[in-house]
Amino acid sequence: MTVRAATVEGGPHRVRRASGFRLTEMQVGILFMLPFIITAGAFMIWPVVEAVRMAFLAYNPLRPDDVHFVGLRNFEIIFSDPLFYESFWQALVWTGWSIVLQTLFGVALALLLHTQLPGIAIFRGLLLFPYIVPTVVIALNWRWIFNSEIGVVNHLLLQAGIIDENIAWLSTPNMAMASAIMLNVWKYTPFVIICVLARLQTIPTELYDAAKVDGAGTVRRFLDITLPMLKEVLVVVIVFRTIWTFNKFEEIYLLTRGGPGTSTFNLAVYAFEQGMANLRLGVAAATGVVMIVLLLAGSIVYVRVSGFGAEEKNT
Repeated sequence: MTVRAATVEGGPHRVRRASGFRLTEMQVGILFMLPFIITAGAFMIWPVVEAVRMAFLAYNPLRPDDVHFVGLRNFEIIFSDPLFYESFWQALVWTGWSIVLQTLFGVALALLLHTQLPGIAIFRGLLLFPYIVPTVVIALNWRWIFNSEIGVVNHLLLQAGIIDENIAWLSTPNMAMASAIMLNVWKYTPFVIICVLARLQTIPTELYDAAKVDGAGTVRRFLDITLPMLKEVLVVVIVFRTIWTFNKFEEIYLLTRGGPGTSTFNLAVYAFEQGMANLRLGVAAATGVVMIVLLLAGSIVYVRVSGFGAEEKNT
């Protein structure tokens, strides 16, 4: 009765005053974004800020009361450590080969899965299997598969006559790194496939029909139509996969624990060893800060060189 009377006597404005305060569109948007802002602040921004702060402190978890400011001392330690540079180089090898192989296999398999063949939907579903299996399960199975004595890989290669004796996949430096790279490629290539396949399905078929009429072959159609259309998605995929792979720790540590020796150390394993094995959390945090700077600088340079977003600016 009250609302109806207010509508008749005072119009819509009277109803709004009687029903209380009203949020603007911007306030509603902020309200919906608030859970994400809080979560990002708690789990993303705060850890980064805390890592930067700890990079300038000397902190031993066994002596939590003895925390003091050391300035750039932690950075001096890592930059004077030969193992840091060895880990940095191995991180580049690990990341570079992983991204190159993931991109090549991902694009090739996406093109194959884009074809209209009977039962292709089943294969599209199966390609997600490596991506959803827990890393620890994959690493433990990989250790058995590449076992030098009872591993399936050596057995198949011996039966095929490709090798004459067992290969110590995880006990020699080059083979250990190659095994870790193969694990990473096998697990994360599906991510590339999904992104590329989604983009392929949005390319107008009229472009290919017109190219066929002009006499363009399969290779020419790929170079002139498909590849330019995939450029933007490939830039994004490569940036994200580079960041994630460069920071990867669990695959290498579960598979080789950084060995044999330190031959499969990357910067993530180096930071872990500094923090957990040597109990120098400040040095580990300084390594993390260096990794952030390297990834940020590398991403900016790569995006600028690739020309990503230039078309939008020109338009």
